[in-house]
Amino acid sequence: MAVSIYYSVFDTPLSEHRFERLLAVLPEQARRKVLRFYRWEDAHAALLGKHLLLHAFEQLGRQGDLESVLYTPAGRPYWTDGPDFNISHSGNMVVCAVDTSGRVGIDIEQNRGIDFRDFREQFTENEWQQVMGAPDPMWQFYQYWTMKEAVAKANGVGIVELPAVHILSNSAVELQGFTWTLTPLTLQETYAGHLATEANPAFISIEKITF
Repeated sequence: MAVSIYYSVFDTPLSEHRFERLLAVLPEQARRKVLRFYRWEDAHAALLGKHLLLHAFEQLGRQGDLESVLYTPAGRPYWTDGPDFNISHSGNMVVCAVDTSGRVGIDIEQNRGIDFRDFREQFTENEWQQVMGAPDPMWQFYQYWTMKEAVAKANGVGIVELPAVHILSNSAVELQGFTWTLTPLTLQETYAGHLATEANPAFISIEKITF
């Protein structure tokens, strides 16, 4: 199995002209979703995430447009007969993963120095002990958080409570009796990230896209 990952970093806003050009090629519903965001970072993440997805399908030689995206009863987007995909964004980065042979989930989080103790209930006792006992508890928290979120997103059958996502090791996470394979992602120094797949990927390609 092969997984393709595309990501983009937007430290400053796009020019108004460039933003409008990228927005114009999206269907009306997608444009409305982008424009509903108040913060420019969120609007850019929504816009560029959709373009990363279109780029991913173009690279695979597959036909696909945003108007033909369907949604599961749980609200997970998919394309009929298309490879599975997942999008995540945090801070000034957005990332898109496409898996040609199974379900995929991806999650990135920027280390923002939050009080991570507020999220204690999302971890098992053993997981929390490992977070607090790590040389850098904050970083370990983000590593574990992205592992759990990536699996929850790959699962795709409904809302998943993070305590039900059990971290078995740095490369294996169990949810509802199925063990997912986890691959850590280091796209930028201050971002933690993980990729969740149904099996160990034979190859992972990572490409940075500049808009």
